[in-house]
Amino acid sequence: MPGFTHLHTVSGFSLRYGASHPERLAERASERGMDALALTDRDTLAGTVRFAKACAKAGVRPLFGVGLAVEEAEPVGQERRRAPVRGGAFVDESAPRVTFLARDGARGWADLCRLVTVAHSDKGERGTPLLTRAENRGDGLTVLLGPASDVGRALAAGRPDRAARLLVPWRETYGDALRLEAVWHGRKGTGPGSLRLAARTVGFAAEQRIRPVLSNAVRYADAGLGPVADVLDSARRLVPVGAVKELDSGEAWLKDAG
Repeated sequence: MPGFTHLHTVSGFSLRYGASHPERLAERASERGMDALALTDRDTLAGTVRFAKACAKAGVRPLFGVGLAVEEAEPVGQERRRAPVRGGAFVDESAPRVTFLARDGARGWADLCRLVTVAHSDKGERGTPLLTRAENRGDGLTVLLGPASDVGRALAAGRPDRAARLLVPWRETYGDALRLEAVWHGRKGTGPGSLRLAARTVGFAAEQRIRPVLSNAVRYADAGLGPVADVLDSARRLVPVGAVKELDSGEAWLKDAG
């Protein structure tokens, strides 16, 4: 698989989510034969300078992006959330999340900066950065709709009809720059990281004539750091590790092309 590139990768700048420094990600990408790597931290572009410098040192081409929560087009019922530990607060993670990549040099970078600014100025009810549908546009961007997107959630629920409806505004806004992201983290069932959802995503992409891309939704540089991700999830949600709905599968590391 020559030329394979990780297009969905987060670092420790994704607070309480990413488990590796940008420098370590760049080093591992080089060691594992990658000629390019994207950094797509959650809700922020703060790590891009360190990432760019690390990539230059490692001989890896840096690609820039961001993962953002996006306002739902067809809101569904909220899932019941477990109460946080004493002194904690609810963390609203109900909004779909989408990955945006700068495609067109300075123009794409400007679009990323604008989207992040809008998301932080138009926060959701619980203070989570949220991109409104009215501001969701960017001519210099490529968009990845993965398992956490509204389309991905519909496919996980076995609702390709709803996924097709939800896809319409994305296609109208981004056209040929739209991609469907397939992720397999060894999970069972049809949820995020499962083989069945990855297969559904690829099949749906063929039906809709949209290019699918393979991603590993990287959270840490090396294998064996799944427990660190569990601790980060627990800290982010302010609940004990054992109360987290589903522990990390241990597969969200920066794998080589093979």
